[in-house]
Amino acid sequence: MNASARIREYMQNHGARYTLHRLNQIARQRLLGSYDRRRARELTPPEELQKQWENQPAGPRISVVVPIYNTDPRMLREMLDSLSEQTLQDFEAVLYDGGSTRTETKAILDELSDPRFRVIHAEENRGISGNTNAAVKEARGDYIALLDHDDLLAPDALWRMADFLSREDADIVYSDEDRIMENSRHHMDPHYKPDWNPETLVSDNYICHLAVIRKTLLEETGLRTGFDGSQDHDLFLRLGEKTSNIRHIPRVLYSWREVKSSRSHLDLKTCLESSCRAAEEHEATLGRKVDALPVRKAIRLWYEVDPETRIEALIHGENVEACRACLQELNRCTSWRNFSTALIVTDSENRFSALNEAAAGSEADVLLLLEAGVWRMNRHFIRELLMYAQMDGIAGVTPVITDETGRITHGGFAVGLESGAGCIHENLRASAGGLYDIMNKVHNVSAVSPCCMMVRKDAWADFDPAYRSGLAGADLGLRQLRNGRRFVITPHATAIREKDPLLLSGNVRDEKDLRLFREKWGSDIEDPCYSPNFGRKKADYRF
Repeated sequence: MNASARIREYMQNHGARYTLHRLNQIARQRLLGSYDRRRARELTPPEELQKQWENQPAGPRISVVVPIYNTDPRMLREMLDSLSEQTLQDFEAVLYDGGSTRTETKAILDELSDPRFRVIHAEENRGISGNTNAAVKEARGDYIALLDHDDLLAPDALWRMADFLSREDADIVYSDEDRIMENSRHHMDPHYKPDWNPETLVSDNYICHLAVIRKTLLEETGLRTGFDGSQDHDLFLRLGEKTSNIRHIPRVLYSWREVKSSRSHLDLKTCLESSCRAAEEHEATLGRKVDALPVRKAIRLWYEVDPETRIEALIHGENVEACRACLQELNRCTSWRNFSTALIVTDSENRFSALNEAAAGSEADVLLLLEAGVWRMNRHFIRELLMYAQMDGIAGVTPVITDETGRITHGGFAVGLESGAGCIHENLRASAGGLYDIMNKVHNVSAVSPCCMMVRKDAWADFDPAYRSGLAGADLGLRQLRNGRRFVITPHATAIREKDPLLLSGNVRDEKDLRLFREKWGSDIEDPCYSPNFGRKKADYRF
């Protein structure tokens, strides 16, 4: 697909305005090096690199495995240079050449003299998965770092991994990453990642690079042939079945090469289909039946649900007419068999105590909190929410809510902002998707608004009745996170609601609630679903 065709496709998926924004962003990064300047500020300064060299961590030994096949000589040299320049001294690099026929590639490998590098020449190319597995078997380290043959490591990448593992016992540690142009001129598009978010990973392989994995765990799991192009996604899904001891270093330590001949560029459809197959098999292992399909360059999941599930909608508002109008809208969009409702007419002072009381008295399996004023729910609204609310470990699921113009008024909450918490990607057109196309994918968030949330009755936790605003939802989210439960937002369930204090929209804040929230949680809250590298004024994914 040529550039103009890709732009047209992007515009169809994300809208003209966001496409122009993205084109401008890419142009500034490619031509002016706008991200390079930020990256230079984020890189570890030379004096600190020297201190790292002089103070080696007493962590486990790391083996870097690199599957190689007919690699471009310039890119291969740059990759090897990035390994040679590591501030960690005690590591090994296992360079597994899968029968390269390119003379220049073999010559570079044969000239290596660094004692930390071991070159293994195989007679045949087993593909990226087979070559990686063979390299892992040859590795002598306690942990394996996966590195592609044309990518680059930051000079302190391995030192930071070893230092982390010297202090923390983890099975997997991963970092943030960015891209480097094929001609090596500029770095682009930093991927500032969340911490371990299992539901996000099913829809999107956000972990990717750099990942350091306990060798015994990697040998037990291995990369599977037949998933080339999505082998990393398949690997991390299966690793997540075996461990949740997965940690994140929020620094860009890896740069992956933007190569036009890569499989993800040439055959994205096949890569997505492989990821869908990996997601289906992963969920089946967890006892969940799902159909996965590639839709708009993302993975669309359709889980099986129990049609006999008893659902009760708790519709809350300050007058009965508004509650009844909301009920009428809800009845229009669903024909769920075992469905009941309760209208809760209450003011802001008593809203959350009334919701707690109604939830305690419900005999339903699943509760749907719905504020009067939410309307125009889409088809399958109830089912889309139930697909995730039914899962173990889920504290609640919410739709994407917009105003009548299609701009987001609720996309889940990020916590730890200057205002305590805020709506993610507020005022962005929902169709745009936002950075990393996150609003077009099912993903974890730290909290959701009480204006619309579905939760299993046995996963219910009371709201703190001392709150009057949507900060009650942020408080609930932090308490549920502390208890090991997660929240999910699905873009496949949608509704309309104009801006409202319960949604924490705009600059509307309840100062009493904010003081209460800060007294309880402090002002320096770490949000596991929102990178600390983003700004804290708004939850808009700005660097």
